[in-house]
Amino acid sequence: MIREPTVQRFLLVAGILLAASAALADSSEVIGRDGDFVAYANGVVADTRTGLEWLVGPDVDTSYHQAVEWVRGLTVAGGGWRMPTTKDLRTLYRTPGVLSSITPLLRTRGIHVWPHQDNQELSLYLFGYMDPYGTRGFAVRSADGNES
Repeated sequence: MIREPTVQRFLLVAGILLAASAALADSSEVIGRDGDFVAYANGVVADTRTGLEWLVGPDVDTSYHQAVEWVRGLTVAGGGWRMPTTKDLRTLYRTPGVLSSITPLLRTRGIHVWPHQDNQELSLYLFGYMDPYGTRGFAVRSADGNES
């Protein structure tokens, strides 16, 4: 004979598993495609050519230190995010040197993205692209979990 608390516990666990499953399904739902890029409902944009996954920071002018703190605090899709290097950012160009050639799935109005800085002096390098609305923070990670 099944006791009432056992049934309630089972239903609670089943409900939690169902909710977690629905959350994972929502976060992996494809909401857009553009060539090698795939956008997901959780904000992640995957580059299937390079294996990099991207998140665009808040669409407001951002200091380097604000971008670093934003990236450090990210837990989206399991975390593991870092500041992109200039090498990472160059992979966003479809046509080398053509500012408007990055995928529109990376939605931002910014003109520059902060790359990772080994040296955090005042002469921080900006990586430019797109149109004139300020500097943004992007986050990147390797889809396979390995550092690129």
